[in-house]
Amino acid sequence: MKTSVIAPLGLSPPVITAFIEGIAEPISDVVVLTTDNEEVKRGYELVRIGLKFKYPRIRIHEIKLPFDDIYTTEQNLQFMAIAARIIKKEREVHKCDRILLNIAGGRKNTCITLSLLGQLMGVDGVFHVVTKDVAIVNQLLESLREDIRRIYEAKDDEEKIKIYKEKERYFNSLLFPAKSEYEIIRIPTLPYPGEHLAKLVTAVHSSNLDVLSAEERELLYRHGILEKIGRRYVVSEYGRALVSVLVRP
Repeated sequence: MKTSVIAPLGLSPPVITAFIEGIAEPISDVVVLTTDNEEVKRGYELVRIGLKFKYPRIRIHEIKLPFDDIYTTEQNLQFMAIAARIIKKEREVHKCDRILLNIAGGRKNTCITLSLLGQLMGVDGVFHVVTKDVAIVNQLLESLREDIRRIYEAKDDEEKIKIYKEKERYFNSLLFPAKSEYEIIRIPTLPYPGEHLAKLVTAVHSSNLDVLSAEERELLYRHGILEKIGRRYVVSEYGRALVSVLVRP
C-alpha cells in the first residue's frame, strides 16, 4: 500500500519531517507546496536532504505555487485547483492508496482551503503538528541558519549531504525531534457521500437545478454557490468557478 503526504511549507521545515517521523506508518510519496520566498526555498532543500538522508526510499516532489499568499477569492480558487490536481495525480499517476494532508506549514488561507478540499475529495486524513516548545525549535533553527544556506547553495546532493553530516546530530534534532516534543492532531472531517456530492456538483455545473430539492437549492444559495433572481435560483459566478475546480481540476 502506497501512502502520500501533501503539505504546504512555510518558515518551519520541521513540521513536515516531524509528521513523517511521528505518523508511524510507511510513507512512499511526499509533495511539498512551496513559494518563491527565499527562506521557504531554503527550508524545502533542508527537508529534501533530511528525508533523503533518513528515508531514502521516499519520493519527494516540490510544487511551486504562483503566489506567496492568497489575497483574493480568485487566488483561493486557483490554489484549490492546483491542490486538487495534485491529489488526483497522486491517486491516478503515482497509484497512492492513501493520501494524508499535513496543514501545519504554509499560510493560514492555504491550510484552511486545503482542509476543506481534502474533505471534498475524500482524502484519508487531515493533520496539524503542534510543537510543545516553539522557542527551542526557533533557537535551533536560527543556530543552523548558515548551514541551511550552505545546503541550499551547494552544487549537488553529494555536497549537500556532506554538509548535513557535519552537523547531523543538530539537524536530526531539528527535523526529527523526539515524539514527546510535539503532537500530531487529526483535524475532524466527515466524508461526503459520493453520490450526493456528485449530484450537487453535476447540477451546478450543468445549471440543471431542477434535479435539486428546495432544501439543497437553499443551502447552495446560503453558501454563495447559487444566487436568486426574483424567486428563481441561478448559478453564481463563484459557484461556477468552484465546481469547475471539482469537475476539471
